[in-house]
Amino acid sequence: MLLCFELFNSRQGKSVMSKETENKAIVGRWFKEFWGNPWSPKIVDELAAPDMLLQYSLHEPRRGRKEVKEFMTGFREAFPDLRSEEQHV
Repeated sequence: MLLCFELFNSRQGKSVMSKETENKAIVGRWFKEFWGNPWSPKIVDELAAPDMLLQYSLHEPRRGRKEVKEFMTGFREAFPDLRSEEQHV
């Protein structure tokens, strides 16, 4: 589980995440929702740049959200039991 620590901004009276913590949370979401089971195609539209480049060693590169989602849909159909696991070191 990804733990997020918040900083308290006393001037505005509300909690805000540090940039580092925010970035870690975004990366955690990407791995969980892109590589997780079940995978979530909407994560590509939400977090990826429109011209995203996916380079996977066993396939030719894919560019753009549409190609990445098409690739991942086929990949997940071929490997429906694929799981990823988060480890803290």
